[in-house]
Amino acid sequence: MEEPEEEAARESSDRWLVSYADFITLLFALFVLLYAVSLQSKEQANRSIEAVAAAMGARPSRGGVRPELDESGRARVDPSEASRRQLNQTMQQIESTVEKFPNSGISVKRDSRGIVISLAAAKFFASGEAEIAIAQLSALDAVMETLRRLSNHIEIDGFTDSVPIANARFHDNWELSAARSASVLRYILGHSELNPDHLTIAGYGPYRSIGDNSSEEGRALNRRVEIVIRPLGVD
Repeated sequence: MEEPEEEAARESSDRWLVSYADFITLLFALFVLLYAVSLQSKEQANRSIEAVAAAMGARPSRGGVRPELDESGRARVDPSEASRRQLNQTMQQIESTVEKFPNSGISVKRDSRGIVISLAAAKFFASGEAEIAIAQLSALDAVMETLRRLSNHIEIDGFTDSVPIANARFHDNWELSAARSASVLRYILGHSELNPDHLTIAGYGPYRSIGDNSSEEGRALNRRVEIVIRPLGVD
């Protein structure tokens, strides 16, 4: 039977095997990665290399793979990358909130402008009117809660279909779309902590449609107010 001292000494002398096994595993992973990159086109390979470098905090586009450090010694985060992460997080929060209100007429998507929260006019406004329906306020409040401390620039855009309107209050669809976006703006100002300097409104009337105005379904899509959350640093 081995003495305790002898057994401890043998275990101590074998510890290098753990580090060696880790090294071999990492080396194997590296060669697998290099082989995978070698099978890609030049453009795909460059994107892969940049993605790996960015994940490590490096900035290959600036002439090297050494991470840029801030005053505290931590790797600097690319402002565009920080903005993308912030938009992704905000998008997830909004989607989670909207899911709690089925059939609310609220939808959310991403496009070249940023995050777009669309309020269907059929749910939020009476025909030819600009006051927000009381039944929709709880859903809108929940969405505003996810936005209340954002420092992003936010656009509130109103749209209508192509059917002409002429009533005692609104002369045409331009006025109606602008009044609806203004109603949403006033509600946001009263129910969030958003900086008014970061808010703008616009009315596009029947223009910039997303549906076919020759069908009722298409016209319903066109009657909307969009709350557009722009990426950080973009006005």
